[in-house]
Amino acid sequence: MKIGMAGASVMLAPWLDGIRYAGELGYQAFEIFGEFPQIDLGRVTTAQKDAARKMADEFKLELALHAPFNDLNLASLNRGILAESVRQSLEAVELCHDLGGKTVVIHNGEYLMDSALKGGGEQGRMIQWQLNLDSLKRIAELAEKRKVFLCLENCNFVGNKVEQNLDDLLRIKKEVDNPNLKFTLDIGHSRLAEGVETALKKLGPDIRHVHFTDNLGKNDDHLTIGEGNFDYAPLKEFLHHFPHIVTLEVVKLGISIEPAQESLAYFKKIMGITDTCAARG
Repeated sequence: MKIGMAGASVMLAPWLDGIRYAGELGYQAFEIFGEFPQIDLGRVTTAQKDAARKMADEFKLELALHAPFNDLNLASLNRGILAESVRQSLEAVELCHDLGGKTVVIHNGEYLMDSALKGGGEQGRMIQWQLNLDSLKRIAELAEKRKVFLCLENCNFVGNKVEQNLDDLLRIKKEVDNPNLKFTLDIGHSRLAEGVETALKKLGPDIRHVHFTDNLGKNDDHLTIGEGNFDYAPLKEFLHHFPHIVTLEVVKLGISIEPAQESLAYFKKIMGITDTCAARG
């Protein structure tokens, strides 16, 4: 595995600074948080891309990108919001490719949940299910063309997400029918839904990215790793054999590197990783 630093752990820091922080702290990958103020996807310059690739090469970092999701919805009934959601997701795929990355994390859309709707709820959900599929098909087609993996994150602990359970995720993957659509397993989300071991069993070979998180079992806290009460024991064997990025997804609205630094130290401790082992990858 490659241990990745989450851009979300320094959410207010510019993305180029985040890449440098990750390298200096000894991470092996960096997942850019694809939203302002960390990055403005539509305004990334050629010079910035060149600088990012150069730093990634110098630090031997693999870059990944979390597609934007705030205020967006790949299943929106509002055509303007739907089009913008797809556009920004396509933009994320293009940027990941331009940076030499191979992983774009993406969320399914959300159902319209309105208590004023007394009838037709199931029909409305069918419409939104199809809109979500159509959106993902377009994005996955570009990902395949650009040789980038689109990794659908399990967010089924949220009541109005298009995927209500792991079986929905599997069905979405089947219906999109694109080899470059894989999964990001967020273990904190799994803990709040059907459980980590169930997620590993069901999503198994199609997991191509992991969000390693910590919480207290009630909310999606994204604490500094070690501050929660997560039992990581069932994951260790899987992670030791996982060949892709494991992002330590801490979420902090600031620029301090301490949460990322502390998380890396704790992760290495519980996984029994020495600096020598980490250097060998």
